[in-house]
Amino acid sequence: MVLIGLWAGIVTLLVFFLSLLTWGHTWSAWLYARMLGGLGLPLLGVKIEVLGRENLPVEPSILLVNHQSNLDAYILSPVFPRGTVVIAKREMLKVPLFGLILLASRNIFVNREDAASGKKVIKDAIVAIQKDKNNIWIFPEGTRSHGKGLGEFKKGAFVMAIAAQAPIIPIVNQPMGHLIDTRQRKARGGKHYIRILPAIPTAGLKFRDADALTARVEALFHKEIQNFPE
Repeated sequence: MVLIGLWAGIVTLLVFFLSLLTWGHTWSAWLYARMLGGLGLPLLGVKIEVLGRENLPVEPSILLVNHQSNLDAYILSPVFPRGTVVIAKREMLKVPLFGLILLASRNIFVNREDAASGKKVIKDAIVAIQKDKNNIWIFPEGTRSHGKGLGEFKKGAFVMAIAAQAPIIPIVNQPMGHLIDTRQRKARGGKHYIRILPAIPTAGLKFRDADALTARVEALFHKEIQNFPE
């Protein structure tokens, strides 16, 4: 885990300077993810097997991913597509260097303490999808589960998808308790599965459908997680 931390520092420094040169483009976010996982996964002793890679987006989409820990940045790196922006907490901007990388690569920030921020995030997401032709990467639980199943899905991600009339692509991240002890910060290593499910269309849906859509997709995640090998 010490080596993982050192590698993250090196990647952050390198991509920070590159992001200054490519300010306003999503390329640096994609590079950051791929570099983290490129050496980070071997250091963790983790081998990723992606199921359903053919379901990665062919049009701008909402990518829904269950969030477990900070190590998701390594674990999920193989499925982070080009042309993708992340919905991130505004507090992330305070992280030295990393916050500027997020800002440079056009990610969208939400202030959970400001009710008006949610409306702005939806407007920004519509622009990112419909005008800029980017994907949106979002953790629908809104917080980390620390490898213990799923948290409750928030409705915001689904309201966003309906507002943009963009398909939802569920990306199910296997609970990582079998290979990483997140509390003691120890890596056991092993094989880890990520399953990408077929797109769920939202064309024609109205805001009144958001609750049903949220429940449907959350149930789908629960079902898929139960099907992973232990």
